[in-house]
Amino acid sequence: MKNKRFSWSNVLPVCTLLIVLVVFSIISGGQILALGNIKTVLDQSLTVMIGGMGMIFVLSHGGIDLAVGSTACVAVYFAAKIAMPYGPIPVLLISMLFGTLTGLVIGIFTAKFKVPSFMVTVAMQTGLRGIANFFSATSGIVVMTPEFMKLNTLRVKISFMLVLLAVMTFLFEYTKIGKYSKAIGENELCSKISGINVVKIKCIDFMISGALAGITGVFMMFRTGGANNMLGKGFEMRVIMALLLGSVPVVGGMDSKMFKVVIGALTVLALENGLSVSGISGGLYQLIEGIMLVAVCVITGTVKKKAVLYDEKVALLLRAENQN
Repeated sequence: MKNKRFSWSNVLPVCTLLIVLVVFSIISGGQILALGNIKTVLDQSLTVMIGGMGMIFVLSHGGIDLAVGSTACVAVYFAAKIAMPYGPIPVLLISMLFGTLTGLVIGIFTAKFKVPSFMVTVAMQTGLRGIANFFSATSGIVVMTPEFMKLNTLRVKISFMLVLLAVMTFLFEYTKIGKYSKAIGENELCSKISGINVVKIKCIDFMISGALAGITGVFMMFRTGGANNMLGKGFEMRVIMALLLGSVPVVGGMDSKMFKVVIGALTVLALENGLSVSGISGGLYQLIEGIMLVAVCVITGTVKKKAVLYDEKVALLLRAENQN
């Protein structure tokens, strides 16, 4: 008997994106599919993609990182303050280092001291945003140099993102870090019994999320022309929505796939852009986003439940065949 089957959880995010594009292309009279508009959606989705590439590691083991926006803000602010005169690469590296250290702190409290990741990251979010507000008020904003501005092109940013996507996909899908993270999300106790160092893997996951938040901060700085205390405000909810619309399970596990981050980010920005070009008011905008999010969560949960029931049925049939 064949155990492989068609996975709706992998197709659902693509269907969601197509539905959003079709609906808003009709409502907006095709404006959403205009070349200039597509470029805008792609540009705006890059930060969400990069942030999501990091957060999926945390989400896959059953955690959450609500500090990515604040981490991105503070990381790039200090990196720009310290290294802006020395060029883009030092700024990028320092921002990543700060994000990695922030992720390590979160990971230690979450994995070692068993504090729920929701509480730790909310506390970190609040603390980092306070630091950003303080230094922005006392030291002012940081303006990008002309050398930085030369890199602020869609071609350069997409090229960088594709390389990063290839690295993160390999790390998440084909190395022990990704595989162990998913295993912990499926069953943490069984993972411990199997010999997986759960504390180490969780810390690494948060460090990866923090490092990519640092990269996200640099991309945010490209779009605003400088670093200030408002960078990344509310960004974490955008990333979470992208992951959910991409059908990444909130409880983690093997259904977590890196390509879903990309599809989810495009869906979120296509939805936001479609609502904007269609002239829909802000209140209805948030209502529609909320309804879509709930609908996708319900559909994803239903698909997951049916998949589990199918697996149980297959297991029973295989057991019966072996007994005969």
